[in-house]
Amino acid sequence: MKQAIIDAINTDVGVLTEAFPCLCKIVGKPATSPIEITSAAAQNRFKFILKVFVRAIATPSHPIVLFLDDLQWADELSLQLMCTLVADTEINNFLFIGSYRDNEIDDSNPLTTQLHDLKRKEVATIDIHVD
Repeated sequence: MKQAIIDAINTDVGVLTEAFPCLCKIVGKPATSPIEITSAAAQNRFKFILKVFVRAIATPSHPIVLFLDDLQWADELSLQLMCTLVADTEINNFLFIGSYRDNEIDDSNPLTTQLHDLKRKEVATIDIHVD
């Protein structure tokens, strides 16, 4: 696993270890710190590196299931990150399960925007309504 991560994200591992310090237990401490960039560029860099990371670790022998509850309360950036992973056609062996209270969202909720975006991108989703 360590080698797959290093091969995939190489010198950018510091971007993830800053957000997830426990990752250092697997890949070791990065030799360099990430280059400081603007906020928008840093968000894009993080999304890209996280996608590459998930591509590397989600394998047939180690699939990933990510479950997030109460998405109606999630902030816009977290939802964008979730949708980035879900919409990436190069990520295999990855299942995202999200739950939310549909009676607590409206058209102005960031989740609604992201769900519409996934449908626009023709990402396969299954809706299960529970009463």
